[in-house]
Amino acid sequence: MKFNSAFLLLFVVIYFPLTNAQIVDNIETDFNSFLNAGGNLFSNYFSFDKSTVLNTAGSVFFISAGYTVDYNLKNLAGRNHSDFNNNLFSVDKVYGSGYTLIGIGGLYGYGLLFNNAAVRKIGLQTIEAVGYAGLVTLTLKSIIGRSRPYTNEGKSRFRPFNMHAAYTSFPSGHSTVVFAVSTVLANNTDNTILKILCYTAAFTVAGARIYHNAHWFSDVIAGGLIGHFVGDFVSSPNTINESGNKNFSFYFSPNSLGVSFSF
Repeated sequence: MKFNSAFLLLFVVIYFPLTNAQIVDNIETDFNSFLNAGGNLFSNYFSFDKSTVLNTAGSVFFISAGYTVDYNLKNLAGRNHSDFNNNLFSVDKVYGSGYTLIGIGGLYGYGLLFNNAAVRKIGLQTIEAVGYAGLVTLTLKSIIGRSRPYTNEGKSRFRPFNMHAAYTSFPSGHSTVVFAVSTVLANNTDNTILKILCYTAAFTVAGARIYHNAHWFSDVIAGGLIGHFVGDFVSSPNTINESGNKNFSFYFSPNSLGVSFSF
């Protein structure tokens, strides 16, 4: 019975969209939008305009400041373990984990299958934010190779080009994901309370990573900034990722694949 149910679900997920022309068109449009978001993000960052320079300089400052108190925050978290804190900071087992990826995929899938444009847009933006922010974070993790606090090798131990879990501390992947998602969600609501809740959840997860001795404070600052800036870029009303005015554009269809630039 379980096998039959799983097969039926798989059949619906794969076959139904392929037999619905509108859904197929929407998937093609959204895939183009996803590619264009990455192209625009790339070209925007390397344009070195005033905003990009200020954001980069500010990020370096906050990460460096966090680095100076890494040991203090590690020790503070270690001294404050309790049943209440254990329960509170268990949030990182859900938010920021694989469950979050399933959730945003489900959000997009719901909007796609039930023709809900608003939900579909939010789902796509969260996929773009997590996808590109995650790519940046994974690249930095593998290049920098910082040791995690639990290795007891110190905050200044680095093994570059190392993807062993113990040496992928910087930046924090959980912080990247939760700030990317929370920023997109916050940007899609005008309700101040919901905005506060979105960012409260993200900060709680960031704190949980320090509490669980999985990351240094500077790791979660870096991950949070990456997630926030990418999430804000893909969900900003001023960002154009669909076909239209853009500097860097991909286009895709079943019969063609290409890229274009405009100056």
